[in-house]
Amino acid sequence: MAEIHPLSLAIFILITVATLLISIYASRRVRTAGHYYVAGGGVRWFVNGFAIAGDYLSAASFLGITGLIAFAGYDGFIYAIGFLAGWIVALFLVAMPLRAIGKFTFADALTTKFKSRSIRLMAAISTLVVSVFYLIPQMVGSGSIVGPLIGLDYEVGVIIIGGLVVFIVATAGMVSTTWVQFIKGFLLLIAVIGLTVGVLWVAGMGPFEFIGKIISSNITLPSGAQVTGEAFMSPGLKYKDPLDFVSLSMALILGTAALPHILIRYFTVPKPSDARKSTVIAIIVMGIFYLLILFLGLGCIYFFNQGVTGVINPADANLSAPLLAQYIGGDVFYAIISSIAFATILGTVSGLIMASAGAIAHDIYAEVLKKKMDEKRALRISKLTAVGVGIIAILLGILSKGQNVAFLVGLAFAIAASANLPALLCTLFWKRTSEMGLVMGIAAGLVSSIMLIVISPTMMGSGAIFSLNNPGIISIPLGFAVTIGVSLMSKSEVKEVITEKTAT
Repeated sequence: MAEIHPLSLAIFILITVATLLISIYASRRVRTAGHYYVAGGGVRWFVNGFAIAGDYLSAASFLGITGLIAFAGYDGFIYAIGFLAGWIVALFLVAMPLRAIGKFTFADALTTKFKSRSIRLMAAISTLVVSVFYLIPQMVGSGSIVGPLIGLDYEVGVIIIGGLVVFIVATAGMVSTTWVQFIKGFLLLIAVIGLTVGVLWVAGMGPFEFIGKIISSNITLPSGAQVTGEAFMSPGLKYKDPLDFVSLSMALILGTAALPHILIRYFTVPKPSDARKSTVIAIIVMGIFYLLILFLGLGCIYFFNQGVTGVINPADANLSAPLLAQYIGGDVFYAIISSIAFATILGTVSGLIMASAGAIAHDIYAEVLKKKMDEKRALRISKLTAVGVGIIAILLGILSKGQNVAFLVGLAFAIAASANLPALLCTLFWKRTSEMGLVMGIAAGLVSSIMLIVISPTMMGSGAIFSLNNPGIISIPLGFAVTIGVSLMSKSEVKEVITEKTAT
């Protein structure tokens, strides 16, 4: 068991109690399935914009990218570029039209054209797979940060996070989740600004001078290897194969607009224009965050090369940001930054479990299996489902100890871009899309991306059959090709059944 830090423990308890109080208070407003899944569609666009940022800026963004930049330079920063660039797709192609046709879940949007159980089932399965791949790194991050924060073992940290999230989701659903994510977005923005200022202050340089210093220096990596600063700030340190680099970039840029837990946030605002406004606010917040995260990663490697051994843990890159905070501002800053990282994980995991619970309780149980139930029973089933998903998330987090969280999230993006994005864009913008095209397209993207991950170096190491770490360059085009090809081969006189749209 790690050493207990009294201040860290106090802030941890404060955030925990505040989160529980928000959930208990918000539970009074949850009376229907609409309130539970999408907060009744009444969230203001400014609040939703920060909540989107709070949902999206996960452990992968704060903990994982900082570590990847410190360990791999430019190849780590590509995650930040990809995570942000993907929001351009969401802003111009997805936000407004999705809000116009959606209801509670990703599957609801796809089934506005076809009242098809097959489409809904495939969309629900895809939602669950993507959410699980995304949940794993969040739970890994929770164990990595909560353990050292309050002096507990990794497994206990995972259980604490999982238990808190289950309480948040099971009590008030999207109402409490929204406010947890909103507060987290503000805190995370303040944290990254404060850390960046601290890095530059201690280094005694301005931002451009600091980057120039890194480029002109010889860099000793945490592994002990030495490279020039130019090589550290150029592609190729982690991804030797250019195709692997392109594949990762495709997954990150195209996957953002197809993540189920992000898509459902568009259903929480009153009208389509609010969805676009929310996206603009989210992009501004995330743009500042991802620009400044570069200085956190570079700060770690810079001080490490100045002989500061406590700023990097070679065995766990996910601890780079908290260790940097401890060096910059001592135990107080360490406690604050670590606690904000803890809040970061709470918000993202809450959104993921909401998406998973909706896929099981609403899509599969209520719509595919056609189980008749009133609002009270629907709420009960949804909450029980959330508890079950939370328990699974805890088990997966314990089993995945030691994995880099940003790298794992890249795989979730690849699956989302391969299975969900082709179906979503074709539903929104292509009149010839057929029911079978959507079903086969989701299946092809889902199966191909997972199969390529299984036979890649990620899973098989040096004996991998597929040489790339990320499957996006193959599975994403395949998902689009199958969706379009099967639609063209299907009968053109597709029977479109447009369900009642949400308020515009």
